[in-house]
Amino acid sequence: MDNSNKLAVFFDLDDTLYDHLVPFREAVREVLAPDEDSLDYAELFYKVRHHSDQLWPKYLRGELELEETRVQRLELAFAEYGMDLSREQAAQVQASYIGRQYSIQFIDGVEEQLRRFIALGHKVGIITNGPKAHQMSKLRGLGIDKLIPEEMIFISDAVGLAKPDPEIFAHVNRVSGTTAENSLYVGDTWNNDVVGALAAGWKVCWYNPRGRQPGTGHSPSFTFASYQEFSELPLI
Repeated sequence: MDNSNKLAVFFDLDDTLYDHLVPFREAVREVLAPDEDSLDYAELFYKVRHHSDQLWPKYLRGELELEETRVQRLELAFAEYGMDLSREQAAQVQASYIGRQYSIQFIDGVEEQLRRFIALGHKVGIITNGPKAHQMSKLRGLGIDKLIPEEMIFISDAVGLAKPDPEIFAHVNRVSGTTAENSLYVGDTWNNDVVGALAAGWKVCWYNPRGRQPGTGHSPSFTFASYQEFSELPLI
């Protein structure tokens, strides 16, 4: 088979293959029962993701335990949003949130696109930040472990490298036998996914369903807001 025009297509996990906001929203509802007329869950969760990204390097350096990292990100995000959240409440929200992440569903159109690339003979894989057991539980919950072989799944804690460090993308190329110039990354986070993959010489499709503004002057190869739009992109 002529593989000269084949891509290596790697996807982020959280908020790219499933909607991270759903388990977060339900956890907040369960623990805090907030006034939803004045609460923008998407904006609050955006702040949680931001503080998670800010704290993650401290976790990787061993300066914070995993659970402390998770609780702190909630405390900081809720405080920035103007909501008082005690340490106990933050821990309860976190516990509920984690428990709900193993009963998740693909974003509409995702599974069809994964199967499309696989059927066309492209290499398909996952690159995600996080603890190995936690991320694998989510992948199994989605059934991705039945679509993508384990050797094509790269989780930061198992690899010892994390996005946005371009070295994790270079590591993936070395291990998977792929090249940067023929690799495409699909992800939702500007700094981790877009900036990191571009720095490694990859093409990038930025999944931006909520119309976020770019954080830097980098230019992704494509930007899309739905997987229907993604399916129509001239990637191949």
